[in-house]
Amino acid sequence: MDYNNLNDKEVIQIIKRLKYPKRKFAISDIYREISALFGKIDIDEVILDDDGVKYILHIFRGKRNSNRFSIHLRFKEINDHIVRVDINPSNRHLNPNGDYILGSHIHIYSNQYSKRDSLAVPLEESDFPNVNTIVEAVSHFIDYTNIVGDDNND
Repeated sequence: MDYNNLNDKEVIQIIKRLKYPKRKFAISDIYREISALFGKIDIDEVILDDDGVKYILHIFRGKRNSNRFSIHLRFKEINDHIVRVDINPSNRHLNPNGDYILGSHIHIYSNQYSKRDSLAVPLEESDFPNVNTIVEAVSHFIDYTNIVGDDNND
């Protein structure tokens, strides 16, 4: 598989692949940190799959607006995003075709553009749940990207 140029079928396979946090208790630690109602959150956690591919699970919330946050899973080596969810972004997103996306949206890797996460789809038009809190979003994101929790981690 050429991770620099994945087709749509390969992207779905990667999203569905079983993945594990490299660090024991990482998922519990993430939930503990995101449970804070206010304050900045900036988490980078190394995630592995059974083929030895390394990813970074990134969760970010600024210190000013606790209702605005972003979560993504990207390849560690090449930094291309596989999936990114932006909740209550401050700006509208401009898709490569010139369409603007307002509000919460999801990016899925696409080899149609040099910036692999250029294309966004509103959450209500995607198969990702429309969520409002960071705890809900992280929970659904972990399920969506098939990252197993600490109880399955050695």
